[in-house]
Amino acid sequence: MDLSDWVVLVVEDEHDSVQVISEILTHYGIEVYTARNGYECLEMLQEFEPTFIVMDLAMPELDGWQTLMEIRANPDTAHIPVVAVTAYHSANVAQDALHAGFNAYFPKPLHPTQFVEDIVDLIAP
Repeated sequence: MDLSDWVVLVVEDEHDSVQVISEILTHYGIEVYTARNGYECLEMLQEFEPTFIVMDLAMPELDGWQTLMEIRANPDTAHIPVVAVTAYHSANVAQDALHAGFNAYFPKPLHPTQFVEDIVDLIAP
């Protein structure tokens, strides 16, 4: 599977999670940029348009929920697929994430192959 033309923005405050997600994506040839919080994410979105965004829900300063609202409110970024990842998994959180406007929801820890296959199905069905 050649995904080398994809550019992904990973928005995550935990160093280990950034490393794991980045390694999964770069293994498939995907170019990865990272932001440590929602404010950094919004600043980076002024500079480039990623194929999709992987966003942690629980972050300091501007969390994933608030950041998604800002992304969806901006006509220049509203169309970008955003997938939620979180260690605080429950059926309610998954449902809330989808209702809030996330395109998909993934509980941590991620299963690398399934994660990428699900993203491919979402982005390029």
